[in-house]
Amino acid sequence: MTRLSAATPHSLGVIAQEAQQDGWYLLHTNESVQKCPGQQVLGHYKGLLDVEEAFCELKSDREVRPIHHRRPDRVVNHVRLCFLAYWLSARLGGEWRAKGETEEVPRVLRHLQTIRLGRLQMGPDAYRTVMTEVPKNLNEQLQKLGLAPLFASPPKR
Repeated sequence: MTRLSAATPHSLGVIAQEAQQDGWYLLHTNESVQKCPGQQVLGHYKGLLDVEEAFCELKSDREVRPIHHRRPDRVVNHVRLCFLAYWLSARLGGEWRAKGETEEVPRVLRHLQTIRLGRLQMGPDAYRTVMTEVPKNLNEQLQKLGLAPLFASPPKR
């Protein structure tokens, strides 16, 4: 069993010293202050967190798994598609948050996947596009996001 002792004067001094340094950043760049002021350096540094979160989101929500392409052009295109998916998600998320939506974009998109389109064809030329009924709870969400007109009727062909 470990016994906790009272804080010593030395440990209190270390804690006080660390408290003074909380919130201070030591960032180094090879750019001059004229080209890149301190606030801009700090902004770029803090922006790295957004990049790390983006990669995390790409690997989880978008279900981007390691895909072993053999050709360099396929690797580049795979990365482009992943970035496009992330960009669309971030854009939708920003617009939807501005409208008061609190649910995460991937979850809303999964709900939207329950709406299906089908095509009825009788004979070679006669066909009609049909759509499943939108659930009431999803219909309210579509109204809030301004997407209800898109799902009011099947798209025209």
